[in-house]
Amino acid sequence: MPAGVRPLYSVVTPERSVAQDEVHIMDLGVNPLSALFITLRPLNETSTPANYRRYLDICASINAVRVLYRGQSVLSMRGEDLAAMNLFRRNVEPREANTVITDNIRRSVVLPIFFGRFGMDATDCFPASRRGELTLEIDWDIADTGYDNLRYQVDAVELLGARPTFYERCITINRTFPAVGQNDIALPIGNEYRGMLLWGNTGPTGASPAPSFGRMEVLVDNQQTWLAGMDFEQAMSMNSCLGGRKPVYDAHQHTSAAAASPTSNGFDQGLGGWEKYAFVDFDLLRNDDYNLSTAGANSVTLRALAETADAVRVTPVERVLIGA
Repeated sequence: MPAGVRPLYSVVTPERSVAQDEVHIMDLGVNPLSALFITLRPLNETSTPANYRRYLDICASINAVRVLYRGQSVLSMRGEDLAAMNLFRRNVEPREANTVITDNIRRSVVLPIFFGRFGMDATDCFPASRRGELTLEIDWDIADTGYDNLRYQVDAVELLGARPTFYERCITINRTFPAVGQNDIALPIGNEYRGMLLWGNTGPTGASPAPSFGRMEVLVDNQQTWLAGMDFEQAMSMNSCLGGRKPVYDAHQHTSAAAASPTSNGFDQGLGGWEKYAFVDFDLLRNDDYNLSTAGANSVTLRALAETADAVRVTPVERVLIGA
């Protein structure tokens, strides 16, 4: 631990219920902030067993989570995108409580927010602020297929005495491709990128896959940089090839032999939506050596040869120099 730095775990918001679809706003602390932990506690609504929701689905009860500093976004993402960022970039998928199919069981699902490359990094976290400058906003969806009666709690990990050099900014860009073929998405300029999370409404499925994102390249001032061409199917597997985790919830179903034919004792978990995500990692050695630089550029573009024209989301992971 760096000299003079001490972690402090604290409760931002004690457990409370969400009465309706609404936005809750909370003040955050003034000390350097390493992470927030949002604990989601809905009830299963599994009177129809097939309605059981997985980790990613429960995280989708957050329509949007935003962290704002003096009104400007530090983070703005959907709940399920944040879960995917944690898994594919950080190998983080927290344990759950009560992961059973029983109706009206109270689940407990934790969704972390990290403000640096790693949790507890005193050089890579959000710096100290003044009271009221740093806020958390959560836009809730209190009831969807498979859950209802949502409750939640928010906790923080502050690093007392830390003097960070960088923090990370993650702001999602939403687009709908108007047509198949070449489509360009303009990306923010100025900071180095440690990676990009991609989501496409259509994943590579079926006998003739046609995902939203087809072959992709990154252009800085119209010059190919870092990514000169990669199909979505390769991009979605790249993090695992480089030592990352794959989702734990692959398709399976438990059965038992009864009478003349097997019958189901469980449920098919399926891929759960993970197949729609890819993470393009620039920070391969976790030391910023290979980051994508955008300083001084006039344009930074993600170009995709879309195979299906529908909704996509891109979330760059920007390394922000504190005081710049």
